[in-house]
Amino acid sequence: MKHYTPLAAQQDLELILAAVHRLQETVVITPTDGDDAKAAVILPKSEWEALSQLAFLEQPLPPHLAPTPRRFERTTMDRMEWG
Repeated sequence: MKHYTPLAAQQDLELILAAVHRLQETVVITPTDGDDAKAAVILPKSEWEALSQLAFLEQPLPPHLAPTPRRFERTTMDRMEWG
């Protein structure tokens, strides 16, 4: 994974896009103050789609679609029917 400052990324944008497209690289652009929380990530579209699908699959089901828990009644041996 390569890291760039915003200015370096601006200057090398064509190179960055080529690396992401051809080499399937992920590139991080970190602000000059080094605050990683404000960083941007450029990744191949196929990776983005895979992450989007994974995020979708991890969402909880809406209540009307969620399976209802099944309740099982305890059966004692004397109430069991034997063939």
